[in-house]
Amino acid sequence: MFQDFQPVVAIATTPTSVRQLRPICQATDAVLWVPNSLQHLEGVQVYNGSLSAHLEALWSQHRSFVFGLATGAVVRLIAPLLQHKSTDPAVVVLDETGKFVVSLCGGHQGGADRLTRLIALQIGATPVLTGAANGAGLPGIDVLGIPWGWRRGEGDWIGVSAAIARQAPIQVIQEAGSTLWQSHLPEFHPFQFGFPEYTAEVREASPEPEARVWISPIQRQFSPESDLPKVQWHPRVLWVGIGCERGTSRQLIETAIRQVFQANHLAEGAIAGIATIDLKADEVGLVKLCRDRSFPLRCFTAEQLRTVQVPTPSTVVEAEVGTPSVAEAAAILGARGWGLEADRMVALSPNPQPQVPAALNAKNHKNPRQLTALSASLLQSASRE
Repeated sequence: MFQDFQPVVAIATTPTSVRQLRPICQATDAVLWVPNSLQHLEGVQVYNGSLSAHLEALWSQHRSFVFGLATGAVVRLIAPLLQHKSTDPAVVVLDETGKFVVSLCGGHQGGADRLTRLIALQIGATPVLTGAANGAGLPGIDVLGIPWGWRRGEGDWIGVSAAIARQAPIQVIQEAGSTLWQSHLPEFHPFQFGFPEYTAEVREASPEPEARVWISPIQRQFSPESDLPKVQWHPRVLWVGIGCERGTSRQLIETAIRQVFQANHLAEGAIAGIATIDLKADEVGLVKLCRDRSFPLRCFTAEQLRTVQVPTPSTVVEAEVGTPSVAEAAAILGARGWGLEADRMVALSPNPQPQVPAALNAKNHKNPRQLTALSASLLQSASRE
């Protein structure tokens, strides 16, 4: 439950706050720090010197801090340590009665809002979330995709967050991933779904958006000169099928994937996993890539792959491994196994058409520069959730 917030630190300065923080420390495996005056208590770690100096030493080494102090005191302690919302840890404050848990800092990107809710649920307290989006019952755009395993892409996150906070019209174009989050929005929300033509009738019925959110496997490049702030989330819906010669290096496989994705304007963050034939289950380069990038690796037998119809079967491949296709067929089976559906297959040429999510068939070329001219196949997978 608390894995995303590790390591966690808890700090108490009174016997009462120690008692309040104990169940939280047990649930989160947090170290409970106390001053010398409380060293007689069990299950605590004692800090020497000032709390501000001790906190400074801990700050960069931990993702979450839970305080059993007055909120004002915590504000004064952390103020000199704050750098940026993208790097600051989650800071949560528990009042001495144990009735309220306050998300003080790092609410969205730091995860303090989620941690606050979990702690409140754990001890039966009331969570206090003060962000503008939370106050309006709206999701924080910078954490929207985290529960679904989506990956954050580039964009003007501050600009879009500000637009949501003032409840300005926000256009959402969702091309992949679960849409369940949409059903939990309040009745009156600022989101406009889809990409309509802004005719006079549409403008009259719905004001033009002041920000845009893309939810897609496509990697979009946003102009910094645009007046419309935009962000992008990448649902993990692309299965990459790999067929390679024995001994192909991790670097070569990764380079091939990257070049195909860049050529087709795809986000590597949208990769759901890697699929191949079971003969490659111990391929060192492939295994290393999946381990280092935390990609699931699915392996299929030649019999399973042979049942899949593909656009470019190969008699050479069939003679060697017992199936006319490895990369294409493996990508299709990998996608099906995750509830995704292969919409279409197209051939990759040295000048591929853009915006086509991919399954890759890489040869073991000694010169990585030659990879752009490889014969390969591409698979577009789209979530049907």
